[in-house]
Amino acid sequence: MTLNEWAAQVRLALFDDLKKGVQPSMGQFDAEVLKEGRTKSPPQVGSTRYEPRQVFFEFVFPDAKTSATILTVTVEPPERIVFLPVPDWVIENIWQGSIEGSAQFESQAHAMVERLAKSLEEPENARLFGPQPAKRRE
Repeated sequence: MTLNEWAAQVRLALFDDLKKGVQPSMGQFDAEVLKEGRTKSPPQVGSTRYEPRQVFFEFVFPDAKTSATILTVTVEPPERIVFLPVPDWVIENIWQGSIEGSAQFESQAHAMVERLAKSLEEPENARLFGPQPAKRRE
């Protein structure tokens, strides 16, 4: 099962729980926020955010008279999540809308693959989650 498939199953199960008016059947959440949310409109599915060892599922309880309440349910994934960065050998051409590989000397290609593999290690990979600065290619 892929990460997206797992997250979709969990999100749907949590959403079903909230629609039924019961507490989420898994994960950690703020009971006071849930209590406040239940006083508003039925829940809607919000965003999902990933970190290496936890996934944050947001559910929005809208209210036209006041502000919406956002309930975050934090669930531990079955294994560590890694962020796969765009490898050095990929050429991103935003203006043309194309993304493609590139030609490299074999020695450089091995070094690039090694850097990509090292970027999956826990301390370095954790820095890749969240907003990233724009890449500049010359």
